Amino acid sequence: MKINGVDSGQILTAVVGDLYRKAANPDFTFPLQVKLVDQAEVAKAIFMQPEVFVKNYGFMESLCVGRFSASGEDWKQRAALTQSFYTQSTVLLDESALVQIYAHHLQAGLQSDRFDLFEIFINAALEVVSKSLGLPNTIPWPMDLVNKTRDALIDQQAMAWVGGTPEFIEQSRRHIAAIFAKFEALWQADPALRALLSRLDTQASGIKNFSAVGELLQNVFAATESTSSGLLWAIECMTRQGDLPLFRHAEQHVEELVIFLDEVLRVFTPVPYVSRVCRQATQINGMTFAENEPIVISIVGVHSDSQYWHDPLLFKPRRQEFIEASYPRHAFIPFINGPRVCAGMKLARQELKCGMLAFLERFSVKPCNESRGLEYGLASRPSVKLEPYLIDRKAGVV
Repeated sequence: MKINGVDSGQILTAVVGDLYRKAANPDFTFPLQVKLVDQAEVAKAIFMQPEVFVKNYGFMESLCVGRFSASGEDWKQRAALTQSFYTQSTVLLDESALVQIYAHHLQAGLQSDRFDLFEIFINAALEVVSKSLGLPNTIPWPMDLVNKTRDALIDQQAMAWVGGTPEFIEQSRRHIAAIFAKFEALWQADPALRALLSRLDTQASGIKNFSAVGELLQNVFAATESTSSGLLWAIECMTRQGDLPLFRHAEQHVEELVIFLDEVLRVFTPVPYVSRVCRQATQINGMTFAENEPIVISIVGVHSDSQYWHDPLLFKPRRQEFIEASYPRHAFIPFINGPRVCAGMKLARQELKCGMLAFLERFSVKPCNESRGLEYGLASRPSVKLEPYLIDRKAGVV
């Protein structure tokens, strides 16, 4: 949809582009009227005080409420309900199983009429989520409905930045309600998934406004979008790095691959910013935060601090700070930090590594000289279509 004549996706992409401009030039004026935090120490202090700086994800709650948008006691109860799924995931699925899952979906993509890397990675991550939940079958996740949901949430995010007419807001609200109803009907039709949802509803009887469908929707989107986007960025970076040994024999260079992926997450983090609201007036390192003041924490900015990173704007596949582990942990926060650190961080890191191992086993890449760009919805991903740059090691082409 368009807001004031501008596409919603373009609005969000411009916001992220401005974060990169600010990281490259501290004198750049961030155009939106919101307090921007890009200092690692200030960001760390904010993340360590989740009771003062609460999440501000109204766009997500337009679809459903869940642990990723909740704060305070509500978040604690929701986190306790679903944390076991993330804990057991790395027990149920070892790295060889993850490699096999991603390899299977890459092969299935090659055999289909439409080879789309992003959708392939979404489907692989979805299978991982489903197995982590103990489900016998993959959660129904029709891509046309998923794309409509993503677009609707993009509209909601854009309206949070620039506003919208009452008619547009009402139209968007009805559209999102219809999407939720479709997911609910689809999931209730699956016997095993219906049983899981029923158990969650029973266990969450004390949680206000709880919906098992809504809770699971947030978890699935969080588990699939950022991982898939991270893998796309890793492949995009491959196309610009030349023929490194780790790309030809990744299984012999796993430690180098992990360092390469950390650099991908540093420079092209799938979550380039997070939003908070300050609930009580406070000061941190000379920055003043007023009560009820909205805040944007630029992960891009934190990752570009020259105090901690040498040539921070350059992508270095063998970055020395990662090799030597010489950076402070609060200067590298692709999964945030503090009490609200990403619950699926361990699984996500394993998926990135195993997804790339599966990809590199099957594909090499051709150099890409197109201008680098990004697009942003629920996560940041490259705007360049990567499929034309892939070479199937078995067939020679894609």
